[in-house]
Amino acid sequence: MLLSRRRAPGTSSALRGRLALLVLTLGLLGSPWVQRPIWDRYERKFYIEGSDSKTLRRLFEAAFVPRWDTSSAQYGNTSGLVVNDLAVLFLIAGLAFFLWRMSARGKAGRIRCLLMGLSVSVAANLLWWGLHKTFVTDVQLAPNDMMLDYLLPSGLLFGLVAGVLLMLVTAGLPRTGTRSTGTTSSIGALTAPLRRLREGGLGMTTAPVHMPVGSAPGDVTRYLCAAAYVDQDFADRVVEDLLADEAGAVAASPDVDLVAVVRHCLTAQELRQRRDLRLTTAFVVVAVFAPLWLLFVAFFLSTTQQAGVRPSLATRGHHQPRGRVLVGTAVTAGIAVLLAFTFGVVVSLLPAPGFVTWLLGSYLGGVPAALLSVAAVAFAYVTVVRHDLDVDRVLRTTMTREAFARQPRPTVPRRKWMAERLAAIREAQDGNVTVYSGYTPFIGYAKAASRWSLAVPLLPAGDPVGRTPRPAAPEAFTVAELVDHVRAWLRTTAARGGGDGAVAADANGAAATANADGAAVDGAEAPGSPAGPLASLVIEDRVFASGTSIGDDERFIRTKSLAPAARLSSDEVERIMERPTGAVRHHLAVHVPLWGGDVVPSVFLHFSTTGRTLHLQCSNHVLGPVRAEYHVVDRLRGPLSSHARRGLLLDAVPRTGKAFYGAPFRALRQAYFDERHSRRMVDELRALEQDPVYDFGARLSVRELALSPDYHNYFQVVDATRITSLVERHTLAAIREFLDARGYDITDFRAQQQTILNQGLIQQGGTSIIGNQAIGTGATATQNVPRQQSGAASPGAVGGAGSGK
Repeated sequence: MLLSRRRAPGTSSALRGRLALLVLTLGLLGSPWVQRPIWDRYERKFYIEGSDSKTLRRLFEAAFVPRWDTSSAQYGNTSGLVVNDLAVLFLIAGLAFFLWRMSARGKAGRIRCLLMGLSVSVAANLLWWGLHKTFVTDVQLAPNDMMLDYLLPSGLLFGLVAGVLLMLVTAGLPRTGTRSTGTTSSIGALTAPLRRLREGGLGMTTAPVHMPVGSAPGDVTRYLCAAAYVDQDFADRVVEDLLADEAGAVAASPDVDLVAVVRHCLTAQELRQRRDLRLTTAFVVVAVFAPLWLLFVAFFLSTTQQAGVRPSLATRGHHQPRGRVLVGTAVTAGIAVLLAFTFGVVVSLLPAPGFVTWLLGSYLGGVPAALLSVAAVAFAYVTVVRHDLDVDRVLRTTMTREAFARQPRPTVPRRKWMAERLAAIREAQDGNVTVYSGYTPFIGYAKAASRWSLAVPLLPAGDPVGRTPRPAAPEAFTVAELVDHVRAWLRTTAARGGGDGAVAADANGAAATANADGAAVDGAEAPGSPAGPLASLVIEDRVFASGTSIGDDERFIRTKSLAPAARLSSDEVERIMERPTGAVRHHLAVHVPLWGGDVVPSVFLHFSTTGRTLHLQCSNHVLGPVRAEYHVVDRLRGPLSSHARRGLLLDAVPRTGKAFYGAPFRALRQAYFDERHSRRMVDELRALEQDPVYDFGARLSVRELALSPDYHNYFQVVDATRITSLVERHTLAAIREFLDARGYDITDFRAQQQTILNQGLIQQGGTSIIGNQAIGTGATATQNVPRQQSGAASPGAVGGAGSGK
């Protein structure tokens, strides 16, 4: 069994480079070449000119914290030089160590970086003072209170600089619970190895399967509603980027009730706001009476979160921890409490001025500061536990498969703009228009798994031997008639059971389908049960329009709403169908929700005629399953048991620190939500009036936001591939029959059809690579075999057609 933590490719080299950058930056800041000009200016300003600016003096003293040298002239003797350089070495090593630890654990947050910068900087100054007092006896320092008055402010000021430096060098590294902000690749929360470690444990090298998979209609909506409670970032993104973006279009989310998801996200935010207000109260109390004890609170929480935890050796499932783990955590917390009071007493013995005494909480023997810190930790933990119990109760009573359908949607705050925006979301959910932002129009359906196109010359058919002669001229047709024929063909096929046969070419080159008995059935329709592979088939006309091109288009602009229209009339859709030019195009969209909507293969077909040529573009997409942790509701069985309660109590320990330190910022942000929304809309209206290419396009897809980086079951990929291939085959068979019945020559079409069905590719110039084969002039080929399927556009999710880009 592999017992080492795996990292994403390139993570180790990137981390080493950032470590080197941090060390070089600190070394340069403290080098004699940088420090000597600063020291000369310091001497001239305060010893020659006699400036009494205390703020400026503090800034200069903070700049001296990382100072190192190779000459003892500035320090009086060699011992002073060694002590100073040791303190600087401690500073650089401490910051580098915390950078490595935070990045390796994926926990390099802003607050954590600032806390580490402050802690290491102050500790380095105190280390310098202690070493100097002990080993450099021939050089007298200033009185203790004056030294502390110098050391602490300079350490705190430089600590802020060090914290900002840590934030800069950790920017872009993987962090626990973060996401990419793109609309089509927004599921980047964790890298695959880190997610594998959290969900599957050490030694997992394939996609985790520790969660149940979707199976019943409506499961994906239920999972996304549960995500509002188990993933705070998901709920915030839905509210901020979908609900509050009144001017933006709404991206499609196949087989998802968006209104229900938004309502649950608002409810989850209200629960968290109540928790954050309580935690903010505890944070403010400690910050008012003893600010530096917030660092001890961080140490307290980080010490107790791993106490008594023994890694489980079970690799085939999860089990709740034993009772002795709680005992171990309680003992560790008790020891930390004793250390708190001991530390308070020791700090109170240090001579310090009033301001430093307040910072350290050393008044009254340090007892009030220690007592408040311990009480704040206990209160924060209880608050987090209460919130987790509320979430668990909501999931168990409303999110199970049996209870979800019977539960009414949560209520929302009584704000007029929210009601209007929810109405627009409901309209878009049932609409036939996608107004997109950026380059790719298929937002909401994941990246394209494969694309192909064909061009068929519309020539009259000859007079084949043994058949009725064709008329002299073929029958003219419109694109709308061809689209209607393909739509009817697919619906008939689904009604007959899916037609899961293989289209083959007979001796004359005609297409046929072999049914289960081996017989050939013309038209690629195989009889079967009504519950065939296409039982959940959804066919719709979908119009795609660029968000920057509809500002003057009356078809999309509405007077009663900022968001563009989400539905066009059938006549308007047909006109767009017949005139496929400009930034507005029509596609026949075919969706087949599988696994309770957790996997949705989609095929987009665009038909057009230019002169005497029929063009068809096909784009295949596969929405993979939502994240495994959102499936947690399917693991809940009955009321909360004692074993599950014990696990909940332990799981709350590591989350308390993050919740405690992030609460003031989250509470403040939530308090200004309405004001922030009002200011945003004022700015949006001003931009709408002044910018002729104002972008109305959708930028966030809720369904894509929740995409898992891994498939949860092998057969999800198999089913998606089969459906995509099936839709493609029947589409081609429908077009062949349509052209043949109207007297067009289908010889060229048969050849292209056979190429697509057999090889998944039509080569019309350039170079294409299939596997390890290259097609085209001067072609070369390379092949990269992925270690596992990852994401909706992974090689395993590709449909029957190849990537004919």
